[in-house]
Amino acid sequence: MVSAVYAADEEPAKTVDEIIVTAAPLDRTADDLTQSALLLTKEELLLKAEASIGETLSNELGISTSYFGPVAGRPVIRGQDGPRVSVLEGGVSAMDAADLSPDHAVSVEPLFADRIEVIRGPATLLYGSSAVGGVVNVVDSRIPEVAGDQALAGAFELRGDTAADERAVVARLDGTANRILAWHLDAFHRETEDIDIHGFATADPDDRPDDETSGTVLNSAGEANGYAGGLSLVGENGFIGAAFSSYENEYGLPGPEEGEEEEEENVPLIADGPFIELEQQRFDLRSEYAFDNAIEKIRFRFGINDYEHSEIEPTGEVATLFENDAWEGRVEVVHAQIASWRGAIGLQVNDRDFSAVGEEAFIPATQTQSYGFFVLEERKFDGGLFEFGARIESLEHDPSIDLQGYDETALSVAAGVNLDLATDYDLNVNLSRSERHPDLAELYSNGAHLATGLFEIGLLAEGEGNVEQEVANNLDVAVHHHSDTLAWKLGVFYNDIADYTFRMETDTLEDGLPLTPYVQQDAEFYGYEAELELAMRPDWALRLFTDYVRGKTDDGDLPRIQPRRYGAEIGYTAAQWSAGIEGIYHAEQDEISSFRTDSFTILNANVVFRPVLDRPSNWEFFLKGTNLLDEDARRSTSFRAAFVPLPGASLHAGIRARFD
Repeated sequence: MVSAVYAADEEPAKTVDEIIVTAAPLDRTADDLTQSALLLTKEELLLKAEASIGETLSNELGISTSYFGPVAGRPVIRGQDGPRVSVLEGGVSAMDAADLSPDHAVSVEPLFADRIEVIRGPATLLYGSSAVGGVVNVVDSRIPEVAGDQALAGAFELRGDTAADERAVVARLDGTANRILAWHLDAFHRETEDIDIHGFATADPDDRPDDETSGTVLNSAGEANGYAGGLSLVGENGFIGAAFSSYENEYGLPGPEEGEEEEEENVPLIADGPFIELEQQRFDLRSEYAFDNAIEKIRFRFGINDYEHSEIEPTGEVATLFENDAWEGRVEVVHAQIASWRGAIGLQVNDRDFSAVGEEAFIPATQTQSYGFFVLEERKFDGGLFEFGARIESLEHDPSIDLQGYDETALSVAAGVNLDLATDYDLNVNLSRSERHPDLAELYSNGAHLATGLFEIGLLAEGEGNVEQEVANNLDVAVHHHSDTLAWKLGVFYNDIADYTFRMETDTLEDGLPLTPYVQQDAEFYGYEAELELAMRPDWALRLFTDYVRGKTDDGDLPRIQPRRYGAEIGYTAAQWSAGIEGIYHAEQDEISSFRTDSFTILNANVVFRPVLDRPSNWEFFLKGTNLLDEDARRSTSFRAAFVPLPGASLHAGIRARFD
């Protein structure tokens, strides 16, 4: 919200746009990138953090979420989701199974984030074909990169809300010894109950069970906890460090059930319905070193994980066990200017061993390996900056059963320019051609997927087949204006995608579920994002914004596309407190082939108080109201839109404190 922009930061002299985007290798700010980018700082996350990374970002320009209840939700960027949006933790993949199904939660906890970086639009040059729709990078402090000024520092945060009866706590400790050794510890715990809503969970009265009661989404509760520790050696020219983290998440899968089962006694249930138990242990290694020669900097990132989640019936029986053991390594070399060109070359290697065993094992066990090499070069000139780059990526899927494998190479290229048109005006133009490899679900799904309520058949699920890579030609243009009292930006984008892969909705039933085979058709996505910020008085600010995306093929509308939105925020900032109110109108969405949603308006308000104390500490108290109009709000991007609305009117409260 507006007021959060003016919140005191750990480095008060910096604005949001002056923070370096670490997801880009050439140390750029968000305004310097030729691509559309945004940053959420830790102060903004005080008010915006939710139980899922998708919900945390869902009100940002061009972004929605695949909302499968309050816990499971991946970001949807300009109509692209799932395997087309790469979610990173510290620049390395989340390495979970969230890309394979919308009911699988992302194993990245927003409460740990120091900031969140988003690149909207294709980022295939940097992170491969899984980033053809964009990148979300969650930056934390688990591997310290610099030595702090204090031998010991700490922070904690408590928060809760009324709609989900949330109780959450997160704490961290940071220390340094002799300004050489730096360490970090953190932990969190969160519990939520079934969410309160306005009206009935089931939208259509004809589909509504006779015994359904209003006011609650059953089986939407959750419980999550995690911890991490990191250690680094730091110096004037760089650092090397490692971290270990553990994450657990248990949450219900709301929506219609495929039958009723008797509950066994003494079975620990999260709710009276199917639920997921998710566990991930992860080890990360990271290093960066700066040189004073032709090589400016070398960065290295490596992550390896042990991931599994169980999909459990109300009886306590494990229906399906998913395992996803993976590792990813990445090295970037930034070189100094050579004939006026400065740039980076990089190598990225991924290895993934996926398996699913049980009732809903609709994807066979598959070994996946990929190798990507990229180069990105920039040249500054009077009045602007020009960049170009390319990436070549080889990927192999090797299924465990007698199905056709996949082994292809993709090439992506891009060029962009950032121009200073006149005083306080900038123009960004980015043109790219991206090739995308299909993912496991698109190739090998074959069976009932009860979470989505669909019977899915992949492109190669029934033997030999012909699979084409998606080839997207993308144009992104944005104009920015900045002055002391007024800032605005207007961006438009167009993506022309050959052989776009998606689940096609049909009226045919298979095992009682709608048959939805994966098909490939030419598609196009286009839209705009616009916002205006006005400093009306020294203490007051106004923000107006709107966004829109359209997705279709030659045969008609695509499913699960976000609607047009309009929003307004007004904020007030004083020395010790700030306040804001915002309203976001979501238009009716009837330009999709999936469930069509009605229009609704979300009204939110917040107050943040920062007392001045004599002791060296920094306290923040916040109070926030969400969906104050108690709307029956449903996301058109959700597979569960017809059965799982957003929470009703809710009051959130929390405390954050930092100690040096």
